[in-house]
Amino acid sequence: MRTVKEFRVWRAHFCCSPKGKSAIDKMKKLQQGDNEFPYGNLESSVLSTCFLAAKYLPEKDQMDSRRRIGGLQLSTLKGQRKPQNVGRNSLILHLSTFLKFYTADESTFDWVGKKLPAFGQGRPELVAKFVNAVYKGEKIGAEAVERITRKSHKDGIRLAHWKLQN
Repeated sequence: MRTVKEFRVWRAHFCCSPKGKSAIDKMKKLQQGDNEFPYGNLESSVLSTCFLAAKYLPEKDQMDSRRRIGGLQLSTLKGQRKPQNVGRNSLILHLSTFLKFYTADESTFDWVGKKLPAFGQGRPELVAKFVNAVYKGEKIGAEAVERITRKSHKDGIRLAHWKLQN
């Protein structure tokens, strides 16, 4: 229950902040593809993921036995240390996936994989707006978002459930 109240307060602040409002306004102008993913689902998915990213504390998170950390599942372990920028990269991959679902001209019901889908438009400029709104110190651009999604796809990184730490 406390998390729900926290989310409502965070959402109000985010939606009224200049960067947050700008990102949401741009998202509202997106053209929905010919699919069953309505705008309401897009907005709630994006805002809840942004909230989880804002609350994510990498120093309190550990990789579990399935190699999951901060909403990502790594394909292999490269050494024993945690990857860098887990929260930001997870936010980028999750938002890119939601935008691809929303803009796809095909049904998304059959998509069961956890890798970034090949259909739809990832809209890296919009993802960058959200990342910069969530992380006040970030000044990430669309090119960096594209680079991160390409590298994650190449490295076999998949999406996982994003849990709040205690």
